[in-house]
Amino acid sequence: MHRNGSDSTNNRRKNDRILILVLLFVSGVFLLIRNGTGKSGNLIRVSVDQKEYGTYLLTENQTITIHGKDWENILEIKNGKASVIHADCPDKICVHHSPVSKKGETIVCLPHKVVIEVMGRGAQENEIDVITK
Repeated sequence: MHRNGSDSTNNRRKNDRILILVLLFVSGVFLLIRNGTGKSGNLIRVSVDQKEYGTYLLTENQTITIHGKDWENILEIKNGKASVIHADCPDKICVHHSPVSKKGETIVCLPHKVVIEVMGRGAQENEIDVITK
């Protein structure tokens, strides 16, 4: 006879642990597939206030100063990755963002209205993939 249902409680805890481990494993596999299959981009497009500021090759190590009347951001392209290394905005979220290199990844500085986007090479990259109603 079971005392206070202890055997069923132990089985439930064991099953809960197994379920949690399976979910963690599946999540990890999904993240590896998602991060590992992204296509590397070739270009960085910088826009300020929805106007194109410039387009730069990811294959050339360079430092680009993006500025407005009273602000400045510094974009560094190094070893095929782009990151913001300086911004004089108050929150500096763009500076703490991890470097980007895969097509579709972006870094945004909201106070300065700067969008840095990784793109592929060629006109086909800007075409519409799907139209829905």
